[in-house]
Amino acid sequence: MTALQGMPVGGLGTARAVPSSPAEGVTQLDDVLGGAGGAGDPVSFGLPALGWAGWVRRHNAAVVGILAVLVGIGIWQATGLVMNPIFISTPSLVAPALWHLLVDGPLPGDFLRSLLEMIGGLALATFVGVGAGMLMGRVRILERALEPLVAFGNATPSIALLPVMEIWFGFGETARVAFIMTIAVWPLVVNTHVGVRAVRGRLADIGTTFGMSGWQQIRYVYLPGTLPFIFIGARIALAVGTVGMILGGQEIGQVGLGGLVTVLGTRAETAQLVAAVLTTTVLALFLFWALRQFQARVFPWIAATSAGRREPR
Repeated sequence: MTALQGMPVGGLGTARAVPSSPAEGVTQLDDVLGGAGGAGDPVSFGLPALGWAGWVRRHNAAVVGILAVLVGIGIWQATGLVMNPIFISTPSLVAPALWHLLVDGPLPGDFLRSLLEMIGGLALATFVGVGAGMLMGRVRILERALEPLVAFGNATPSIALLPVMEIWFGFGETARVAFIMTIAVWPLVVNTHVGVRAVRGRLADIGTTFGMSGWQQIRYVYLPGTLPFIFIGARIALAVGTVGMILGGQEIGQVGLGGLVTVLGTRAETAQLVAAVLTTTVLALFLFWALRQFQARVFPWIAATSAGRREPR
């Protein structure tokens, strides 16, 4: 016996029989939608076409970001009406200065040099920092022995290490790479150590239960569980490594983007100086983007399980 609905729903039809099977329900739904919107037409359910307003709502984060940047540029340009360009340049002056540095100036070579030094320093910092943090988390006696040294190194002002790098490695790129590595390694050590301790507290018995050796537990249990912490440390290392890249270029040989910034500042060429500073920001943003892409492609499960990356409901 088939029950009947006595009331129309949403104005889409009259009383209909409750379907007795899924196939019948699909057929009824197709009839309702077809009758409401016409064959092959999208169903509007009485709502107007979204148009530009709907597009803006769907992309509100990008729209707000672009508007904020445009407003900031407008305010920056307006400062030229009340301030001497020697103190703060304007976008209308910085843009041609940047083009001049790119086409006729040393910016491409300096950018490439700084990029390679950053990659080299961060690669060494990752190898040393992740390895040391993993060993500290797995070997209790190393944890007790190295924790004071890590705290001491993490608290040491980075700029104070520049003369030491010059004494140890001279005034070449080796000293600059070593300086970047030295100041970027501590966030990786600390975050890797914290991650291993977190995994050790939750999953300590898994490797033993499956009869894994110590190295197998590191590879299959501790390293995957620690990866979210390692990427957090890598993002912090990128930030401090960028500072180290600029400081190293300024103080050790005056080359790269740091050296270019120093030379332009000494000449009081404000427009070109601002263009060079913006280039260092672009370099840092590029490295952040590359790290994010690497994480998303190689370890997509990190973003899927991270509370900070979940879409709000």
